[in-house]
Amino acid sequence: MGTVNIAFVLPQASDSALLWDIISPVKEANDRVEFWLPGPIPESRPDLRTLTCPSARSPDLAIYGVASGGECARADGADVWDVCCHESRIRWLETLWAERRPDLILFPASLAGHELGVRLAARLKRGCFPETRTLLREGKRLFARKKVCGSNLDWDAEIEDYPAVLTVAGKKTARDGGEGETPRMESRPAGHLSLPRWILDYKRSEAFPVNPLERAPLIFAAGRGLGSRAACERLRRAAGFFGAPLGFSRPAALNGWGGIGEIIGQSGLRCGAETCIVAGVSGAAAFMAGIEDISTLIAVNPDRNAPIFRYADIGIIACAEEFIAALEAEARGV
Repeated sequence: MGTVNIAFVLPQASDSALLWDIISPVKEANDRVEFWLPGPIPESRPDLRTLTCPSARSPDLAIYGVASGGECARADGADVWDVCCHESRIRWLETLWAERRPDLILFPASLAGHELGVRLAARLKRGCFPETRTLLREGKRLFARKKVCGSNLDWDAEIEDYPAVLTVAGKKTARDGGEGETPRMESRPAGHLSLPRWILDYKRSEAFPVNPLERAPLIFAAGRGLGSRAACERLRRAAGFFGAPLGFSRPAALNGWGGIGEIIGQSGLRCGAETCIVAGVSGAAAFMAGIEDISTLIAVNPDRNAPIFRYADIGIIACAEEFIAALEAEARGV
């Protein structure tokens, strides 16, 4: 995004300078800045009727106000946020947005500002960036920075969908009797990563590879009932004929017949294959937890009373050697 059209929704005229400080440092020539006053101005607040540009820096500044009709005014001179109904203000803001089409709509981080901001974002079917402390401009990209993790980290959220609604938070300035800086909009070089001073260096970790047992449509699994490492390797070769990986129950893997990364079950992988063929597995709950998302389970076990058959869609009562020999014959086309 090159040109930025920004609307500041003001609770009172004195906030204009504060909000202007956010955009002023990096305001570009073609940007448009507007101040909106969504509410009737009470007679006791003539300053709201005389809102003017903060300085000659803003010759294109436009001021829009105020909503009228159907609002409930109070005669006690309260803040403009308290003198009219929120629903009428929301309708007015919707109408003004449809006419002016700003890219960013900024509200103060007050109770009323949060309420109006969230409600307007919902009406416009957009998200709301609450408690934004800094706006960052990186080339044609905009980021909203806020404090997270108990105010210990800065989070830069890229603004991708427009219009974007933000509530702007800032510490009190010296002129307000406090310390600290106002929120600001800042420029940063494209690709620049701003690190907190307590992070000296960082390294991006490579993504962990996906285990074939977690994605393959057909998998085999070997249990301790196969009896030996040689039988497991023979089953692995047979499974390879069908393009399927081989997993293991935990007892079989702990016997050294398979790798730790090939364990299926509660303490290993969870598989969601279309078909799983298990041989020599009794059906213990810890193993079954890893294949509960399997679509079709085919179990091979010489014990017709093995618990695994209670879960199997197809049960084959045979010893592992016979079953593996049948697989090898099928693979050879015999």
